[in-house]
Amino acid sequence: MIFFNIIDNTLSIIESTTTRLQPNEVRAIQLLVQNSNKEINTLDLLEKGISSPNQCIGRLKQKGALFDVTYRKVVDIFGNVRHGIACYRLVGWK
Repeated sequence: MIFFNIIDNTLSIIESTTTRLQPNEVRAIQLLVQNSNKEINTLDLLEKGISSPNQCIGRLKQKGALFDVTYRKVVDIFGNVRHGIACYRLVGWK
């Protein structure tokens, strides 16, 4: 679906697309949107019930999601330092 608007001799065009998400992907997007001002890491996603976070994020990217991804040292729930943990922030959709 395409929406358009003309204001002050300027045409704005917005193209809308719809895609189906799996339940895991819906939960991941909800978490990322609710925490849009901070990063969510792989361990957080696992803790919130997202199975295979890396695959879930990969599928969301294929469906048009744009992420800022950084890799950091993160302390897990047992107090162990884990290196190279992906930290995600949802930027938008293409």
